[in-house]
Amino acid sequence: MNSPLDENKKSLCQGIAGEIALSDDPGRVMRKWREKFQIPQKDLAEFLEISPSVISDYESGRRVSPRIDTIRKFVEALVYIDGLKGGQIVNGLTRILSREIPSDIILDIREFPYAIKSEILCKHLECEILANEEMLSQPIYGYTAIDVINAIVQLSSDQLLTLYGATPQRAAIFTNVISGRASMVAIKTSQMGTTRSLKPSLLIIHGPKKVDPLAVKIAEVERIPLALSTIKDTDSLVRALRNFMSNEIQRAITAP
Repeated sequence: MNSPLDENKKSLCQGIAGEIALSDDPGRVMRKWREKFQIPQKDLAEFLEISPSVISDYESGRRVSPRIDTIRKFVEALVYIDGLKGGQIVNGLTRILSREIPSDIILDIREFPYAIKSEILCKHLECEILANEEMLSQPIYGYTAIDVINAIVQLSSDQLLTLYGATPQRAAIFTNVISGRASMVAIKTSQMGTTRSLKPSLLIIHGPKKVDPLAVKIAEVERIPLALSTIKDTDSLVRALRNFMSNEIQRAITAP
């Protein structure tokens, strides 16, 4: 872990470390990032040359808040281990942090402090479920809200993939959708030529009065939960997203 990090990776590490250090529940945030990087406790502990129980104690809150040096080693280990596996997650996150995506495409973007069920976001955005409702219990760790017309016109397939496929277990929210067909075709075609299936864990579309049956069919085949938000306009949708982690929503998430 002695190889230097480039500036994008340094910024990513600083962002993750800052989120952990400033959180009221740092262990929970550590667990979120470890799971997002898809690294088992055992593998992370082995790499850090500590017992898996130490990682477990931090994540469960049984140990006191980690020191800054501990957080730094934890974050750098995530990045380094991901690099050994090809760097898929780090590369995706750093591309999102870069400015290669025009600002008029991303309407809102957020990382959650912990995993939530897809169905909770759907309920908050007043969604009608169109496909794969049985998959809505799966967790998501964040969302990206995209103006789909600008995205399809301005972005390459690789850039579009960056937006919704940079990390596992993320929701994509497409606004200004006409029928849903172009959105689903864009997702399907953007995966062609990749070595790994990268797709949103949840797709919420906003705008169409009637959804094209082909869009629903593609979602079913690709095993992507598809939902239609009935919120009246884009501005209201974005406001709802920005209010998503309000105290009321947090209570709903943490309720037994």
